[in-house]
Amino acid sequence: MADFFSEEIIINILQRLPVTALLRCTSVCKSWYTLITSPEFISSHLHFAADCKKRTPFLLLRRRGGNSERYYLNSDNESFAQIATFEFPFRSINSWFTIVGSCNGLLCLSDDRVYYMHTVILWNPCIKKSVLLPKPNLIYSSYGSFMQILGFGFDPLASDYKVIRITYVDCGRGQPQVELYRLSTGVWQDLSFLALEYVIYNRSRQAYVNKATHWIARCTDCYDLIVLFDMCGEVFREMMLPVSLVDIGPMRSKDLVVYMESLAVIEWSVLGQEAGFCVWVMNEYGVDSSWTKHFSIDLHEFGGGYVRPLWVRKHGDVITVWQDGHLIAYDRDDAEVKDLGVHGSRCEDYLRSVHVDGYVKSLVLLEKGSCFSDAVTRSKLPALRTDDCDSVGSHGSDCEHSSESGYKHGHGSYGGLFVRQ
Repeated sequence: MADFFSEEIIINILQRLPVTALLRCTSVCKSWYTLITSPEFISSHLHFAADCKKRTPFLLLRRRGGNSERYYLNSDNESFAQIATFEFPFRSINSWFTIVGSCNGLLCLSDDRVYYMHTVILWNPCIKKSVLLPKPNLIYSSYGSFMQILGFGFDPLASDYKVIRITYVDCGRGQPQVELYRLSTGVWQDLSFLALEYVIYNRSRQAYVNKATHWIARCTDCYDLIVLFDMCGEVFREMMLPVSLVDIGPMRSKDLVVYMESLAVIEWSVLGQEAGFCVWVMNEYGVDSSWTKHFSIDLHEFGGGYVRPLWVRKHGDVITVWQDGHLIAYDRDDAEVKDLGVHGSRCEDYLRSVHVDGYVKSLVLLEKGSCFSDAVTRSKLPALRTDDCDSVGSHGSDCEHSSESGYKHGHGSYGGLFVRQ
């Protein structure tokens, strides 16, 4: 084909193809393989997919079924149709992996829910390639009990994927240790000199927006705020929450999400007279005064019961998981609920394992060749022996139970949130 079309035309045609078709195209000839696996083409294909407004965006859904994790790709439209099912090839010493975040088709997974195994994986389920990160510097055998927070994102200036790790020792007193993993170098770098002054809440969900990873944290003056790590500048900064969310009671939780490429926060509770949730959106990034309440839902109007919000869709609906395991979307315009056709279990482990995140199909990691694959990652994962790890202590177990069984994040308490190995 190169004899009839210029390389520019070939690239223009290929970058419009879906990932599955491009993987088949790598077998056409050596020149196509070289082209499709080049970092330049992978980047242009990703940008084309992101800029194509006519395509329906995707949502990644993770559920726990039996003894395994199940990952699905669904369309973020009225039908919520299932597009694909991803085989999950990794083993966990816990019931399931923590999904740290999703960025450009890569998922960052951490095996740290109860037993901490230092297992952090970057995984592209579309092309079945992954990389197992090396063991970080701060581990239990050297420092004792600690709490870790992970963040994942992309540095567009360096074209590099990065994982930031923040570890608190001594019950959160003093400066935490900060480490940064860059995919380009494959090693952890100590950035503790950045002197982070806040305690990020354990299990705080990250939101990657505007080239930065964001978490909800607590400052020394005992009020909540947003702490972010700039993936390009590699520095920490802070943002204010909506004024009404700065200091709320322990019975209400806050989760950061991404809504239409904007930073958003869901405040929610499943108990008492205030059972319900509201969504706030930062309309202009970095401008505290631009926070706007998107809408609020009073769960008593829908019969009450346990409901946990998971994601804000592009149309503004909020995807939630109900106490019977169903996924339900709350429509803010019509003030009604819609069954998304995903039915699960009332089992507590199932309800806690359900995760929804934005997703885009990509070829990221394809340029790494055969040395990066799920098979290689599986062979490097630690054996499932309990003497290789340890769980949280007795006080930590009580705290984990009280927060998770109530489907809370333990906001406002640092005791008992430390994991050990």
